[in-house]
Amino acid sequence: MNWFNKAWALLHDPPYKALWPLDYKPLDGRIHEEEARALLAELLKGTKLGGGAPDEKTSRTVAGADRLASSFDRWALAPEGEAKYWVRPERLINPFNPNYSADIEVPPFDQFVDQVKAFVREINGVVKNAPDEREAYFALFAVYELAWIKAGLPALPADTRMPTHTIFDHLYATASVMNWVGEEGAPKEDGCLVEIDVPGIQRVISSARKAGDYRAGSLLVSLAVWGTAWKYMELYGPDVLLSPSPRFNPFLYLQLSKEYGWGQRALSLYGTVVSKFLGLEVGKVEDFVRLAPVVPGTAYLALPNCAEAERAVDYFEEVLDDIKAMVLGEGDARLPLGGAASGDVLKVAKAVLGKMPRRYLPLRVRYASISEARGLAEKAARAVGERAGFEVDPVRFIFWALMKKLKEKPAVPRPVSWFDRGGAPKFAKLYNGPWIYSSLDPDQPAALKISGVVTPQGVDYDEEAKRAFAGMGVENLAELIKVFKPKEALGPVDVLKRALYLAVSKGVGVESVEAVALKWHYQQNYFNNCPDLRSKVEEVLHGGDAEVIFGSSEAADKALAEAPRLCGGDPAAPPPTLMYAIIRADADNVGKLISGCLPAAPSPPSARLLESREDAERQWREDKERFAKLVEAVQILGAEAGCGGEGGRGVRYIIPSPAYYAALSASMMLTALKDVYIASLKYGGEVVFAGGDDLLAFSPLATAFDIVRETREAYWGDGGFHKIGAYALPALAAYGKSYSVRAAHSITDFMAVEVEEAARLLEKAKDSVEGKDALAVSTSTGHAGYVKVGQASLLKAVADAYRSGALSKNLPYDLERWAGDGFKCEDSEACREAALALFAYVARRNVKAGGEELAQRLAELLELKAREGGAESAWRNATEVLKAVREWA
Repeated sequence: MNWFNKAWALLHDPPYKALWPLDYKPLDGRIHEEEARALLAELLKGTKLGGGAPDEKTSRTVAGADRLASSFDRWALAPEGEAKYWVRPERLINPFNPNYSADIEVPPFDQFVDQVKAFVREINGVVKNAPDEREAYFALFAVYELAWIKAGLPALPADTRMPTHTIFDHLYATASVMNWVGEEGAPKEDGCLVEIDVPGIQRVISSARKAGDYRAGSLLVSLAVWGTAWKYMELYGPDVLLSPSPRFNPFLYLQLSKEYGWGQRALSLYGTVVSKFLGLEVGKVEDFVRLAPVVPGTAYLALPNCAEAERAVDYFEEVLDDIKAMVLGEGDARLPLGGAASGDVLKVAKAVLGKMPRRYLPLRVRYASISEARGLAEKAARAVGERAGFEVDPVRFIFWALMKKLKEKPAVPRPVSWFDRGGAPKFAKLYNGPWIYSSLDPDQPAALKISGVVTPQGVDYDEEAKRAFAGMGVENLAELIKVFKPKEALGPVDVLKRALYLAVSKGVGVESVEAVALKWHYQQNYFNNCPDLRSKVEEVLHGGDAEVIFGSSEAADKALAEAPRLCGGDPAAPPPTLMYAIIRADADNVGKLISGCLPAAPSPPSARLLESREDAERQWREDKERFAKLVEAVQILGAEAGCGGEGGRGVRYIIPSPAYYAALSASMMLTALKDVYIASLKYGGEVVFAGGDDLLAFSPLATAFDIVRETREAYWGDGGFHKIGAYALPALAAYGKSYSVRAAHSITDFMAVEVEEAARLLEKAKDSVEGKDALAVSTSTGHAGYVKVGQASLLKAVADAYRSGALSKNLPYDLERWAGDGFKCEDSEACREAALALFAYVARRNVKAGGEELAQRLAELLELKAREGGAESAWRNATEVLKAVREWA
């Protein structure tokens, strides 16, 4: 691998290229290519990559990668060398929704020079500590964008004529597609796009009894997928990983800190940037990112050839071996998160995991080569060129064609085999009698059957279980019971997940939903004035069984109901409870967004040219006209991508390019980090997974609506952008994000069933609410209704009013009585107006003096545009919503 060539791909345009028209040339280059070479020399001075300059062959190779990577909206513009005009750098446009833009605040030149010098020093200080070219490239890749952000420099567009992608989107995309181009810059026939996927991921994650089980399943999948991708990154560089993005990815920086001597400095720089992004103390960032489950069960890679793709299964099995060995303390796995189980949990894990299939998680791999995609790319280029009236380079369509070919291929899973061909078990069966299924996962046989007995203190191990554990060398059953419960039947993966959770989190128990329900109040010092209750809550938080600690579920509920009186808590604050919230979120139309279906097509901005000359103005007009024709021409491909229909009248199609995909995956990573911060650190929840486009978390009831509101706001960012100081990256502000929030009891409700129901209601909410961006609100007692997600703050206000008595809890039942047997009017505008008036009247009857404003706002619940049913359906839905929210009071 030519690491210098990859470094030049990352550096071939200076990050401040957009400021060239303003004569911002800190290294005095005559042209921007010359400036880039001077910057390369400064950045790599004294490093293993330094001392050289790109020759003609390297330049041709990188130029080919540049062309393949560039965004769709630059295709119709005149090549830079032929451009007769410069456009002033004034704003950055969101590539997913061009209705959003961010102003570019250009610092004064002298300040800018000082900032660039700091940027260079930061990078050089890390890269020069790398002992060879390979590590030097890894270091450069890891700190390049972060050092720019730390220096306080703004995000600048790759091209001011179409300022839709940042220069770093373009540079990182160029480095990625270097894996697909040959020495002369042409795409290689065996260049390969690979998909690695753990199928049935929800089954792996949801095989759970505790909140920690869910998190452990997510962690296991994340480590398995990341570890497999890392095998390729080690060989070809971190740029091979297209998704999840390596940019801003905590797993990359944790991995580098474990692997390389300079890695800790890269991790420290990452912590500085993330602290600025999240508003988190720098010292807390490392602990935060260690528990950020942001690597999904699917990864996409750009590999130099498809022969390498065939090795994915072997790599996956090697990583699964490493995870198991790490947990058992039998080796230091090369994984971003590490640690071994200890004490009695380790003894049980050794007994169970000593015999199990090597591939204990399912896997599927599919891939497509450039040779397979070339014909499709050429056909698309011809069709678009004929409609546009000018020739379009087929190379521009390679990435689009690769994605299309890949998705057309069948994805055949490689399942886990728990028995050999003769029917003999390939796992350790540590109980007598015939084998049984895991009580958590019906696809997995049980290796451990833990029998129990009911005692006055609760459920305990029976004598058979105690003998079995004694045979494993267990010494402290009182601590073990916090991890392995009586009457559980656990498969090998179940045991591995719990041991992994403890190894990574360094905890004493697998966190329960009882702990999630109580944690926020404890963190708010709610129990400080009631030491007896505080002591019991602390036992639950440290892994104890709430039923045993309080005596029964009913006793626990009763004790917590007395907390406001006993503890002297704020009567306006939500009281502590064993009820908790399940929060499930999923981005609307994310498949369309990935495919290139946007609310509007980008267009050249109404920009100010640097020089108002006739030839410049003429070429600017010609470029805009060519681009308009190109946008219209590619709409013939939009129908195949599913553009149109739901998600939007007026939806326009653009061809997704490597630069587009780089921007999208980086935005997802930043959104995921913000989701974890909001749900976990800020509001005391437990995040199972956060992919940017999806979220599963458990939270205290008291903070559930806050989490919904703030994570939804974070999805679209600040004015359509994620802001990190002066830096801005586009947020996925094209379509909405729908949520489901479900209240359930942490003891009496079966968690897995409630999580599944929350997911079902999420899909129903999307189908029920026009325009999506919906919120399903439900309870385990059977109430469910739908609102717009933007009304989460209204629902919290309703819960607060119920609690304070400002709003009667009888309101929903009063509404039912007034509705009677149904409306006797047709679904007309007059009927809807009458319903609104009646709804407002009933609401006013149920508020105390001073609550008139809330009564007025409640009418918003009736204004929901449902897909069907009209005013009567909206009335019933609003009534159900108000019933469900009573649980939050």
